[in-house]
Amino acid sequence: MKRHPSLQPLSREHHQALVHCRTLAQKLESPLSTAWRTAAAALQQYWDARFSSHMADEEHVLLDVLSSSLRSRLLNEHDRLRAQFGGLDNTLDPGRALVLDDLASLAATVRAHIRWEEHVVFPYIQSHVPPDELQSLGDRLHSRRASDAASCGLRTPDA
Repeated sequence: MKRHPSLQPLSREHHQALVHCRTLAQKLESPLSTAWRTAAAALQQYWDARFSSHMADEEHVLLDVLSSSLRSRLLNEHDRLRAQFGGLDNTLDPGRALVLDDLASLAATVRAHIRWEEHVVFPYIQSHVPPDELQSLGDRLHSRRASDAASCGLRTPDA
């Protein structure tokens, strides 16, 4: 199913997160190298710069159109991701022992969550929400991002 234009900015951000996770997973295959640290830092930077806001955007714009079971799962998975990313700051601290399994788990959790949203949540929205409401969702998403960008003096990420 082709992604509705109102959901495309979220899908593009999903793609970027998947690229970071794939890179991290590849670098973790050679733990003697320190390239995994750079890949983990890049994932953390993407989280800080966009993906944490991405999840807030989904929660503010999409929750009302989801079934209760989808809404519950989305919120639970977002909470889990926030907790894992919160721990990543400590994991990347050069003075602390690094648990590579935690990084692999984070990458796997992000990948699984994104795939679920792309294969279940977005198709659900596209099949259950009328086109005019889908457009309204896209407008609300764009407005949230424009407001966030303006408060930081930036351009919108999907512009």
